Amino acid sequence: MATESHSIAGTDVEPARDARHVEHERPEDWGWHHEFVTGRQVGGWLTFLILGALLTTTHYNDAGALALISMMVVLLIGLVWDIRRRRTQWRS
Repeated sequence: MATESHSIAGTDVEPARDARHVEHERPEDWGWHHEFVTGRQVGGWLTFLILGALLTTTHYNDAGALALISMMVVLLIGLVWDIRRRRTQWRS
């Protein structure tokens, strides 16, 4: 059975494919084949600095400062873990 494209009102229409035949799609074909290598680090450090700048604003009580500091600590741990993981992984 040959596949033909038919022209209907100036548009090309391909016949429906057999449902049992599924072609493997490679991620490179639709654009997602890399990690955010530097974007992840730059975004993380930028967020860390923004949270630090928010500490300089006036707070009604210390709960806001405590929440900002705890988020900064979690973010710092994640960023340092990511740097160490990238340095010790087998391949890039």
